[in-house]
Amino acid sequence: MAVLSLLSLLLATAARFPASVEAKCVMTQTCVNPDNIPDYDQCIPEAYKKPKDPLSMTGDGWPSVIGGGSCTNATDCNGKGQCVNNVCVCRQDGMAAGPYCNQFTIQCPAYRAKACCSWQQNQAMAENFKLMASVFAKNSAGGCDACAVNLMSLWCGLVCSPEQDQFMEMTHAWPSINYRPDPMTGKEKVKVLELNVALDKDFTCAIFDSCKNTAIVSMAAAMKSSLGFLNYQMQVGAVGHGEYIAMHFNASKDRSFDHNVLKCSNYSEVEAIRKTLPTQAQLLESITSKSRDDKQCPCGACRATCDTHTSGGSHIHVVDDPISMLSGFSTKLVAAVYGLLVVFIFVWKRWKNQ
Repeated sequence: MAVLSLLSLLLATAARFPASVEAKCVMTQTCVNPDNIPDYDQCIPEAYKKPKDPLSMTGDGWPSVIGGGSCTNATDCNGKGQCVNNVCVCRQDGMAAGPYCNQFTIQCPAYRAKACCSWQQNQAMAENFKLMASVFAKNSAGGCDACAVNLMSLWCGLVCSPEQDQFMEMTHAWPSINYRPDPMTGKEKVKVLELNVALDKDFTCAIFDSCKNTAIVSMAAAMKSSLGFLNYQMQVGAVGHGEYIAMHFNASKDRSFDHNVLKCSNYSEVEAIRKTLPTQAQLLESITSKSRDDKQCPCGACRATCDTHTSGGSHIHVVDDPISMLSGFSTKLVAAVYGLLVVFIFVWKRWKNQ
């Protein structure tokens, strides 16, 4: 009887405290698009047929050092660094890495020990983050550094988080490939990996709050809501890179992506967590500044915007048919505005540096 009682107790305890489930990765990328120019037929992200374990950011393709290779001139450093005392010194731009500056710096150091992203995805993010900083950052030029940091952190989490299977699922059966038009280039049929991502509601609101008064968001009607803003990034902006991501609010915190968000009104707390930020985010002007007064952007609250999506409760439920970013606005017009803004920033920077 004592043995049976003990067995019953063990079974009851096991029922109350079920074994933890190891988080898994559901997507990857095993190819590279040079200069981040997409090859729609040959190189896009891919779904795992079965979820796989996350790995550390080490081994083939991942940089282990930044500079240090022997050289005789800057050419030996691949044009991304200088040859100083016969040693390559890479540019401190959050991009160049490797002994000869021919690799890409780890973009998401918070996931260095355990990550779902591949070195190929790291390279793609490096190029994307460079553009993201140009479009959304710089407090004094119509941007907000907190916004750029939050967006980079979002991408790092979606692509590299070792808990990817908790908030991400493929839209279609494996290999989950679909074809979508690309409003940015006008191509009618682009091959994409199509997937759904569940986000925490408060997290989504906070990101939108940090970005809603930047120049690009102010000009684009499609970005006037928190979900619309993020879906624009993940759909219109991502199609050209082989992805089409539908964002949803999730009612369950443990089944949705959440992350610390910098508040645009005061993000001085970044001083304590700077080294965990995406590498290029660490280099933004107000983030590197020693002054706390620099760590603020003008912006308001987005609570009313988010509340319009739900009739009750603290979270917005996942819906079977998500809000379409192709409804109610001209994607070509918004894409053109986006493109013109990028060109303007590029020309302005070249003029300023002359």
